Amino acid sequence: MTDFIFYLILGLVFIDIVMELGLALLNYGYRNADIPIQLEDVYNHDEYLRWKDYYMENFRLNFIVSLIKFIVVLALLLSSFFIDLNNWAKTISDDASFQTIIILGAYYLLFFLINLVSSYISIFKIENKYGFNKMTKSLFISDKIKNLILTVVFFGSAIYGLMKLYLTTGKWFFALAWSIISFSVILINLGYTKIIIPIFNRLRPLEESSLKSAINDFARSVGYEVTKISVMDASKRSTKLNAFFSGFGKAKRIVLYDTLIEKLKEEEIIAVLAHEIGHNKYRHIIYNLIMNLGVISIYILGLLLFFNNDVFSRAFGFESVSYGFSVIIYLLSLSPIVMIFGLLTNFISRYFEYQADAFAASNYSDEHMIDALKTLCRENYSNLTPHPLYVKFYYSHPTLLERINHIKWLKKDKSS
Repeated sequence: MTDFIFYLILGLVFIDIVMELGLALLNYGYRNADIPIQLEDVYNHDEYLRWKDYYMENFRLNFIVSLIKFIVVLALLLSSFFIDLNNWAKTISDDASFQTIIILGAYYLLFFLINLVSSYISIFKIENKYGFNKMTKSLFISDKIKNLILTVVFFGSAIYGLMKLYLTTGKWFFALAWSIISFSVILINLGYTKIIIPIFNRLRPLEESSLKSAINDFARSVGYEVTKISVMDASKRSTKLNAFFSGFGKAKRIVLYDTLIEKLKEEEIIAVLAHEIGHNKYRHIIYNLIMNLGVISIYILGLLLFFNNDVFSRAFGFESVSYGFSVIIYLLSLSPIVMIFGLLTNFISRYFEYQADAFAASNYSDEHMIDALKTLCRENYSNLTPHPLYVKFYYSHPTLLERINHIKWLKKDKSS
């Protein structure tokens, strides 16, 4: 049985990397596809050639990093690394919960360093080269330190608490773990813009201007509270544009990047705002939250399977169950399943985006919505011709062509 589990886990790790790199290669091969006539005005010829170079460099970096991570994981699984780490953790503490933290912490730190190097190359080599990066090296270091601290504090304490629950509550673990994690997810959703974002960025209210007056007029027309719209100083990191909606109830808020306000026309900004208000009107945050709580249930049940069966640990040379190692191989085994499950979640997400686009087009302007989408695509160097299969697995938003065609179909359907 242990041999079967050993090869099963390795097989899942191989499937994950094959799916990831295979889809990436498919998408890369599509970079030379003909640009649809509806999108010919997004890039001029020189800009499109420059985009291809940008895309190629990012593809190469991501491909190499994915291969390195795969090789590292494989080397760790085939060596005595985890057994030695587990034995070392036992010399540090007799507490199984703390031992788990040590094992997971060491594993996380290893990949944190790999991601640190790849992130540095991406930002200061590629993004710099193409004029997107505005981040200083001191800000880069500050961000990474803050991320590390937040991860250690929040996830470290969460894992320690969950292990204590598992070791002390027995059959009540699932119900208690689900309740605590779900409550934490809800709190994060409610406090994201007030607690998490200010750690990294400054939020300010919209300044008095013709834009604010126009936004006020539109917001009132659709019954949205305009005081819940903030501007974020994203320009200190990048020239790229974005906007997002977070929270629900009294904690709901729309955040616009300052770069979005700088580079979009007034009508395009209101169209983007209308899209985000559409997410609120259709309660997409609530639906996503419910979906995530359901996924959490499945994850906890899967984790219990690995905790309650020492065969997963023994398959890799352990004499008994190692909770820290069980979490790691559980996550590795889950990876290709999560990718496949992403087909459903991304499909739902793309449907939500269509709904938000429709709200903006019908309540404000279809033409300005299309213009805004094209500007966002151009300024962010988005891919005009991604491979359809890659879109299904990875895109939470429809492609630019799909969104434009949907908006035009709505207009045609409305006029007929």
